[in-house]
Amino acid sequence: MSIIDNLAAVRRRIDDAARAAGRDPADVRLLAVSKTRPVEAIETAMEAGQVQFGENRAQELRDKSRALAGRDIQWHFIGGLQKNKVKYVVGSATLVHSVDSLALAEALSARCLRAGVAPIGVLLQVNLSGEASKGGTTRAAALELARSIHALPGVDLRGLMTMPPFSLQPEEAAPWFAGLAALAAEGQAEGLPLTELSMGMSGDLEVAVAHGATIVRVGTAIFGRRTP
Repeated sequence: MSIIDNLAAVRRRIDDAARAAGRDPADVRLLAVSKTRPVEAIETAMEAGQVQFGENRAQELRDKSRALAGRDIQWHFIGGLQKNKVKYVVGSATLVHSVDSLALAEALSARCLRAGVAPIGVLLQVNLSGEASKGGTTRAAALELARSIHALPGVDLRGLMTMPPFSLQPEEAAPWFAGLAALAAEGQAEGLPLTELSMGMSGDLEVAVAHGATIVRVGTAIFGRRTP
């Protein structure tokens, strides 16, 4: 199937999952994960109306944003971010999904203030599973960290992100997605702006939508498998 056909199929999956959960499909955004994909593939997806794209390498984000400057496109940064590379992200990305420390949030804030640009949107990445291979703060530390990030002048805290342990059975991701939604609700109860939930990918997006995802990150189901 073509990228355009794949996009249509993924959008149908999201819409069906939202309706099954009693949600408005318009409340769930599709983030096309375009990391390692050529600009031509992104342009094809744009022809089908896709606007939001996710990159996980800072320099690649910078280069692609320059190549497509002036186009109707919104970039998200979804990978691990080093403090010395925030300069490539600020000014390109509208939302960073992978903020997992106060130091990183402070670096983003300082860069925005120096550049004189609007605060950059950030999500706090939470490692609910405790896996060493995954980034993110712990559940126990998440809300305290969220409070500190929310107080920074150069960033706009918008919600949480998580990645569940790998599983061949999508339903096994449910506890992790439910846990992130519960954590967000706890933070919202004290006034934190944790309205965005970035969770769910190609294989488990239906489960994520059922548990309140507002952004699902889909790459393979749109662009196909990557060539090694």
